[in-house]
Amino acid sequence: MKVDALIEGLARRRSGPDREVEDLTSDSREIQPGWAFVALKGEQANGAAFVPQALVRGACAVMAATDVDTPEAIASCTFTGDPRRGMAELARRLHGAPDERLALIGVTGTNGKTTTTTLIRQLLRGAGLGCGLVGTVLNAAGDREEEAVRTTPESPAFYRWLRRSVDAGDRAAAVEVSSHALCLGRVHAARFRVGVLTNLTQDHLDYHGTMEAYFEAKCRLIAQCDRFLVNVDDPWGRRLLEQADHATYAVDRPATYQASELELGPTGTRFMLRTPTGSWSVASPLLGRFNVYNLLAALAACAEAGFDLDRLVAAVPGVVGAPGRLERVDCGQPFGVMVDYAHTPDALEKLLTEGRRLLPPGGRLHVLFGCGGDRDRTKRPLMAAAVAAGADVLWHTSDNPRTEDPEQILDDAAPGIPEAIRQDSSRYHRLADRRESVRRALADCRPGDLLLLAGKGHEPYQEIHGVKHPYSDRSAVEAILGAQP
Repeated sequence: MKVDALIEGLARRRSGPDREVEDLTSDSREIQPGWAFVALKGEQANGAAFVPQALVRGACAVMAATDVDTPEAIASCTFTGDPRRGMAELARRLHGAPDERLALIGVTGTNGKTTTTTLIRQLLRGAGLGCGLVGTVLNAAGDREEEAVRTTPESPAFYRWLRRSVDAGDRAAAVEVSSHALCLGRVHAARFRVGVLTNLTQDHLDYHGTMEAYFEAKCRLIAQCDRFLVNVDDPWGRRLLEQADHATYAVDRPATYQASELELGPTGTRFMLRTPTGSWSVASPLLGRFNVYNLLAALAACAEAGFDLDRLVAAVPGVVGAPGRLERVDCGQPFGVMVDYAHTPDALEKLLTEGRRLLPPGGRLHVLFGCGGDRDRTKRPLMAAAVAAGADVLWHTSDNPRTEDPEQILDDAAPGIPEAIRQDSSRYHRLADRRESVRRALADCRPGDLLLLAGKGHEPYQEIHGVKHPYSDRSAVEAILGAQP
């Protein structure tokens, strides 16, 4: 598509020729010959400073909020409205409005987004229907899969993946929609067939300031959805229902889609799925009550999108959990080890509840956890309190300190742990070095114990002093146990 057709109604071409645009991006490192570079002003840098790099890599056009000087052979364009929204509409236009050709399902909420979207894709593919994915762990279209960089990518990448799904013949696409993405216009202009609110608990207050602002950010998704699905067991979900009538799902309360007669076992879960159109017996290999919510949300969202529940329920036995979500690590050791992404007070509380259910009689529940740096500091003692309330042995360590002092982060969280526990050297262990903390925790485990490694989940790195170092909890456990005689 040529520049003038692409920017019509969104920007004006100030100088340069009306050239053909192959794609666009706001990351100068991604530029390929024939791409347009969108120079956005961010919190820490102005994209205009990276125009020279974009031109060296072959950019054919530059689009910015203000006039940017470029060589005569380069089209220079200035947005007439909000640049981020403008970029999203440019990407949607360039890729042929792919959201209109897919059953787009957007999932937002504090916890459960990754697993729910992963399950939506698995269920639809298990039913013989193609489904793309845009998420925290993975972006996928057809059989193509790539590791994701952030929960919801910038709009050019978002629409690029949707177009790949269309080209691959997918019928649907499941999208994790973060509150940041909604505020920053990363999914702007997309039309979702179904939106889902999983739950809302304290997180990202460093960005939003208050829970009210966080809630309002999540609710922005509703305006972009044909139908919306709400977890009515969550108090914020019930509050949303006071504002408008939406389809609902629940375990404990009456709902449009309800899971009842739960049977939670060490190897899987059973429940009855009750809907206005009938009931189904569901046998799931996933563990834990919170995975009942994730699977229920996935089934309900697919049903709301118009897909056949008979085929979806038949696909349930073949699903697996998302990487790093209550993921077992089995190296032949006589005790359990599980990796999970839990990094909020609510998620930790739920994780420990499930861990306690899986613990054999006489076993001890070990929990290794830390708090992220450069993030909401008020949740740190709350996270520590959640672990102290449910764990027999606490391993207090680092998560991603980022640019903060690891010891200060530990200090911030420690008051959430009762003094009596902190003074008990058999129960409380504090060490900022996560790998060494994992080694000591494994060494302390006895037959029948269960060790939960919380916070890192699928992440293949640990960010310390602003530098990302290769690291994963799973790899650390495998290396440590594999080295033992």
